[in-house]
Amino acid sequence: MRFLSSRWKALAVLLAVSMTLASCWRRDGQPLLVVGFDGRPLSLDPHHKNDAVTWSVLSNFYDGLVRFSSELKLEPALAESWEQLDATHWKFHLRKNVRFQRGEPFRAGDVVASFERARADPQSGIRHHVLGVTRMTAADDLTLVVETDGPRPTLLNRLVFLPVVPAGDAKLREITEPNGTGPYRLVRHDDPNALILEGWPGWRGMPEIRRVKFIFATDNRALLTRFLDGEIDVLREVPEDRLADLRDSTHVRAEPQPRLAIQMIAVSAAGGIGEGARALTDARVRQAILLGCDRQRWVGEVYRGDAVVASQYVHPVVFGYDTATAPQPYDPQKARELLAQAGFPNGFDLTVDCTPAQEIIIPSLVADFARIGIRLTPRVFEWDQLVTRMREGKSALGMFAWSCSTGDASDFLTTCVHSPSESLGLGRDNYAHFRDPEVDALIEASERELDGGHRLRLLQEAQRRTLQKLPYLPLTDRWVFLGASDRVEVVIRHDQWLWIAAYRWRASR
Repeated sequence: MRFLSSRWKALAVLLAVSMTLASCWRRDGQPLLVVGFDGRPLSLDPHHKNDAVTWSVLSNFYDGLVRFSSELKLEPALAESWEQLDATHWKFHLRKNVRFQRGEPFRAGDVVASFERARADPQSGIRHHVLGVTRMTAADDLTLVVETDGPRPTLLNRLVFLPVVPAGDAKLREITEPNGTGPYRLVRHDDPNALILEGWPGWRGMPEIRRVKFIFATDNRALLTRFLDGEIDVLREVPEDRLADLRDSTHVRAEPQPRLAIQMIAVSAAGGIGEGARALTDARVRQAILLGCDRQRWVGEVYRGDAVVASQYVHPVVFGYDTATAPQPYDPQKARELLAQAGFPNGFDLTVDCTPAQEIIIPSLVADFARIGIRLTPRVFEWDQLVTRMREGKSALGMFAWSCSTGDASDFLTTCVHSPSESLGLGRDNYAHFRDPEVDALIEASERELDGGHRLRLLQEAQRRTLQKLPYLPLTDRWVFLGASDRVEVVIRHDQWLWIAAYRWRASR
């Protein structure tokens, strides 16, 4: 009897598990895709936050006039086509028969209202993307005219980051329920750690994957356990030290996920002390530091081969990347010679500031510096503290990463390299406190140049001149891994957005 009782209990447990999995897998005849995010969206308001997880989530609800392909190429979205009338005027021809998810017809006036909200809302986190746009006018329901304060060659790139909401929603102080023209609409969000989405037959047609659940957690390892157990179909990022668990699995896999972020070090003499401060003012010293970093060894030993040595400040898919620029080699002997030429044959003391996530590379960095005579002391700060320190010139060496999210090198050059200028809106995050009139002139010229070929050369020359002075030391270009179950085919995007409408169920499911 005891044997039968145990057997029936086991069968009951098995049946309960099977029913639970079945309810997750199918409901109303439609399979459910479960996606795990290592973080939460900072807001469901499409104009309030400029954050990677937030963009990834909201891109499933909203469209802009244009969008990026997975390779960061511009594509039509709510605008079917466009033309530049002159240096400061653009005309956009809008898509017909488009509705918002609650049923309102899409009109040019909705774009105007979205622009005004992004520009004027005190909580706007995307105001910088519409900088330089002076006016948007609805010529008629399906024609929009955009006026800028001068030539704006990256206008289209930046309009990717202007989600369009209905004119009525643009009057709200806070949008808490998405109502866009994207491929999915919100069904439930009563759980702060989850969203339920469903596809709808919008202007693109019905997406193949019709039911989606987004799960948000800060504990990525707990998400990984649920992923390996089959509860989650897509995991935004697999922890590096657990990749082997996926390689041995028959039902899940790791897909290489490119990142636009280039890891680098900002060099600021103002943050140094004594000889260290004096040394960092010399370009020979900054070059010596870069030559003394054995970045290829980092790639193999620290990053397990999931990276490459960076040659410059932008990713290869970014407009402005220079194919003629090669990475500086590892040359500790040349580094020591440069330090001696600069007057520091015995080296000096320095500090390097980083975040907890960057500590993985610190032992290698300390050892490499020691080989060329520089005594390095690491200091760890949370990201917001580190940014404040770098902005205030308190970090001699500050580790950070930069992504050109608009797909254009001007993201980095105008923000981090140009001399700080409130009137021009440039140099807001010039962590190196770098000033060079020739580089400034190249950057400003690139911001006015509408000829693509000439503009490319200006951006490349600005990078080359900056690399000669090395206020920033380019380190590595790393990638991560997205987890996917054997039930789904994913589309990897360079911007790391999880755009579910491009996903497909595998035939074997």
